Amino acid sequence: MRTKTYRLLLPALLALSLFVAACDTGGTTETTTVVSDETTTTVETTTTTTTQPGEESTGPIVTAGVGVSDEVVAQLTTQIAELVKGTEQVRGLPFLAQPIVSILSPEELEARVRADLAEEIDPDSLAVDSRLLKLMGLLQPGDDLETMLIDLYGEQVAGFYDGETREMVIGGEASELTPYTRSVVVHELIHALTDQHFLFYNDYEAMWEEERYEEASAFQALIEGDATYFQFIYMQELPLAEQLALATEALQLLEDSSAADSVPDWLINDISFPYESGQVFVESLVSSGGIAAVDQAYTDRPITTEVVMHPSRYAAGEGVLPIPPLEIELDGYEVHETSSYGEWGFRVLLDGSAAPGVSAQAANGWGGDEYQVLYDNDDVVFALAYKGDTEEDAFELADALITYAGETLAMGDGLGDDGGITFRPDDGRYAHLDRIGDGFIFVLSTDAGAGSAAADQMRIP
Repeated sequence: MRTKTYRLLLPALLALSLFVAACDTGGTTETTTVVSDETTTTVETTTTTTTQPGEESTGPIVTAGVGVSDEVVAQLTTQIAELVKGTEQVRGLPFLAQPIVSILSPEELEARVRADLAEEIDPDSLAVDSRLLKLMGLLQPGDDLETMLIDLYGEQVAGFYDGETREMVIGGEASELTPYTRSVVVHELIHALTDQHFLFYNDYEAMWEEERYEEASAFQALIEGDATYFQFIYMQELPLAEQLALATEALQLLEDSSAADSVPDWLINDISFPYESGQVFVESLVSSGGIAAVDQAYTDRPITTEVVMHPSRYAAGEGVLPIPPLEIELDGYEVHETSSYGEWGFRVLLDGSAAPGVSAQAANGWGGDEYQVLYDNDDVVFALAYKGDTEEDAFELADALITYAGETLAMGDGLGDDGGITFRPDDGRYAHLDRIGDGFIFVLSTDAGAGSAAADQMRIP
């Protein structure tokens, strides 16, 4: 299952972890924030711009919350104007219009994020998501997904780009931006810059609204990978003393953070995907065709997480194998969502149960899939049709899912016959997998009757 709720904002903790890990190993340095569709919280603001009468300038329009003084705004505006020029240089594109920057105090930023996220979350939809995630073993029975998300994002967000208002929002109340905050500003300015040139935001939003989650995840990896890669280039060009100061600040923020302690690893990994894998993807584009190749990718977009994870497949133009639409009807059930799970989705599902490398190998041969989630007042059904690139690919993933159902979900030994393998544990749950050649169907349900009825309506692609 892939939902928009999990990808609204990037917790600063994740960005800091990536940066500190890079400093420790001498590898790529990353600190990142996220594209978001946050609605604007009404606050009193002051506005300052570096543009003088008669001048043509792309200097920033800076607004500030009530927790930030006019004097601080004036000083920060000068610093942000310098970062605007630096962003244009490192990304190789000019701003077409003045970027809008909102500076909020840390308390105002946290309050805005919490309020926006609470408004974004549909409790009824989230309840179905929670039931499914618990069925899949990704959440424990007592986990409260809504509280988990609001606490995680409320504490950890360092900043975000609001594509609806074309506004970047950062936290800060001192007159001097810290090295870490400057890197956040550059990341967000890159989002504002690329959105001006490539108008990605509306298309990105449409993908989520139309439940094109796999496509949205791949596109987000390009968007975030772009900002992360060039943010790293910016940091590489800083004087060594500033790089050390940035690392020190990151370490301190990590030590002071506790919000991610109760969050499952899979959720952290899923949120990290567009930044980690996206940065590698963009790096491969730059290596093969320079910055122009990154610009071109906004037209020739990656449409699957598979090609993001395997850039050579993007270069080869690998597409998606067709899957017949799922049209499952169950008495008393409604369809919650219909989408594609994708290679990354299977990695997330299996990583917690398979040995290192096994989940990657099992998911690697993804060719295409479609799934549906159906629910009633008490139960939930997950039904998926899958096609691998080869018969061996389908066999490997099918075998991993059988192990996952029997062992990770503790459904016991399945009963095999000519119609596949079925699990019917005493607690009423149900799982079924049937494979022919390079395709299979897979069903999970909290109710055996509904699960069996769903499986009967499916055909192997």
